[in-house]
Amino acid sequence: MDATVTSLIIYPEHGGPGQELASVEITPTGPEGNRAKKHAVHLVSATDYVETYPRANIVLDIAADRLVSLVGRVIRIGEATLEVTRAPQQCAGVYAAVIEPGEVELGNALLVADA
Repeated sequence: MDATVTSLIIYPEHGGPGQELASVEITPTGPEGNRAKKHAVHLVSATDYVETYPRANIVLDIAADRLVSLVGRVIRIGEATLEVTRAPQQCAGVYAAVIEPGEVELGNALLVADA
């Protein structure tokens, strides 16, 4: 799948502005420095991010429907392995749980594990 990370954003405080980063360590509970949330990582397509500005952590240059089709799949971005768990009901993108922590950088490719 041809998709790369175009933005990495953390939200340290509830309701506060996001901080764009060149790289971030994905910990078992989500991006380092991100406030605690129910879902560890929020991924979104660049198109949806520009149109609706969801509070996502990882923005990818992928079509929104292709991203949603990854629900139930295991993906790798940089050194982190994630399981895409579900699509949110109130905003764009998908949520993911952290299987293996690791660093993610701008330009990292999204790799999908074999089914």
